[in-house]
Amino acid sequence: MAGQTLEIIYDVPRVEEKLILKSAKMRGLSVRLTNVRQQHLLFDKPSVDISLVRCISMYNAAHSAAVREGVGVRAINSSEAIIYSGNKILTVSRLKAAGLPTPRTAVGLDDEAAAKALENVGLPAVDKPPIGSWGRLVALIKDELTFKTVLEHRRMISSTIMKTHLIQEYIDIPNRDVRTVVLGDEVLGAIYRYRGDGDWRTNVARGGVPVTAFLNDELREISIKTARAVGGDLVSVDIFETVDGSYLVNEVNGVPEFKGLMQATGVDVPEKIADYILGQLRR
Repeated sequence: MAGQTLEIIYDVPRVEEKLILKSAKMRGLSVRLTNVRQQHLLFDKPSVDISLVRCISMYNAAHSAAVREGVGVRAINSSEAIIYSGNKILTVSRLKAAGLPTPRTAVGLDDEAAAKALENVGLPAVDKPPIGSWGRLVALIKDELTFKTVLEHRRMISSTIMKTHLIQEYIDIPNRDVRTVVLGDEVLGAIYRYRGDGDWRTNVARGGVPVTAFLNDELREISIKTARAVGGDLVSVDIFETVDGSYLVNEVNGVPEFKGLMQATGVDVPEKIADYILGQLRR
């Protein structure tokens, strides 16, 4: 809607934010850029109509959305959605409550509890901290020695939350996982993320290769249900295919990168986002 103002809140400008800015301007939106590393946020209503939160830091994103919501400005995503998708324990909680399939998971809040969690889940397993992206500090646990090393390293981190262990069964995926991007009630596309050379993780930031995937009805349904479970307008969903052909939801990202999906599918995600924001402003 011409004449209305979209605020893009960010902490590190990436290609995605630049493309969203361009698409929004092409649709007649006035755009205000707020770099939270350089600008403070007031609990006073700003001269914007909607805020698109694009901070890499989960805490920056959640806090920015909360400040805007506190003065009556719609934030996409909401602070609640960012927190539920940004903390992996909270994500699994929301997924389980919604009846969505996930890998077998246990949580250890300290070393002794983590050891019992691993015993319950069994080897091989994946050990994740509750907060983090791009596969950082995620470890494949094949034996007790590896687990002891992970405990030692995580013990040295000062942050209490990073000492918490989310232990999940290792899913022997066929060298890839599936990522979908959901916007409102639409799944914009699906890609396979193939493992990069020498890495068991599929993150594109770690060399994973994005290739277009067929978006079947089951993938579409599970992706939309996942987005609704965390309350997100714009999320990416990481999904495992099991050997029997079923799907398990692995993770959700409340500030998703989408250049890999654009590269593989040709879908103009920034254009879709700009159109969605215009639709929200018309309500």
